[in-house]
Amino acid sequence: MISILSVHEYQGMKNSIIRLKDTGPMTTTKLIEDLLTRLLTLESRFGDLDARCFLPRHKLAHAYRAMGEFEQAIKLFLINLDAKSQVLGEIHFETINSQSSLANCYYASGKYSMAIQLFSKTFNNRTKALGSFHPDTLRSIGSLANSYRANGQLSEAKQLHTRLLNLRQLILGVNHPRTIVSLKHVENILASMEDS
Repeated sequence: MISILSVHEYQGMKNSIIRLKDTGPMTTTKLIEDLLTRLLTLESRFGDLDARCFLPRHKLAHAYRAMGEFEQAIKLFLINLDAKSQVLGEIHFETINSQSSLANCYYASGKYSMAIQLFSKTFNNRTKALGSFHPDTLRSIGSLANSYRANGQLSEAKQLHTRLLNLRQLILGVNHPRTIVSLKHVENILASMEDS
């Protein structure tokens, strides 16, 4: 069952907009206000599980994340993920992208263990849906590796970054910019491991 926000929680979000007006750029504040109004209108007209609510809710979550309002962003990403899972299924491309957005928000907020759990699920689902060599699947490996590194789990990070480097060398070639970035990640992990 979807855990929709109550009118009281939405009012709390509107109150936070007033607070953000003093600290944030007016354009972002206006965006949040407009998206919240649009989302409330769509949800009241079509229901919170309607696909027309997905994009405004997603954009609203990203706007809150950009303002550093991670708890509100996480709540909206969770609602969207739950709605997409119910409507589209767990392995649908849009549902998987919502998993990734939520995982990225956990990472940005410093909740690395939550990011690891969700990036791992995202990686597994992308592998099932898109295959092992798809660019989104490869990006999931990198995101998971970065989360392990941020969480201090250097051995796991090294293993995943090395795996990603090998895949990118095979698929893209050794001189491709993404392969070079992967090589630098492995070098940085090795340097960090030597320092510890």
